[in-house]
Amino acid sequence: MKTNWEARYQRIDNLRMATQDRHLARLERLEKKAAPMVGELLTGKYYFSRGKEYVESTSHSEIVDYLIRNKYV
Repeated sequence: MKTNWEARYQRIDNLRMATQDRHLARLERLEKKAAPMVGELLTGKYYFSRGKEYVESTSHSEIVDYLIRNKYV
């Protein structure tokens, strides 16, 4: 039989895990939305272009992170 403290710690742990799951699901959803916005150059680099703004990187994930961080998705 669990004590009150053990039950309380279990509830807190369950809430923490649920919060982490929601965060990861949200991040995956945003990454899926950002992926089509990234182009690839012949040199193997990746880019994002919108109007006068142009961002280039050697990593696809850096461009996706840039789009999420700057709220393009």
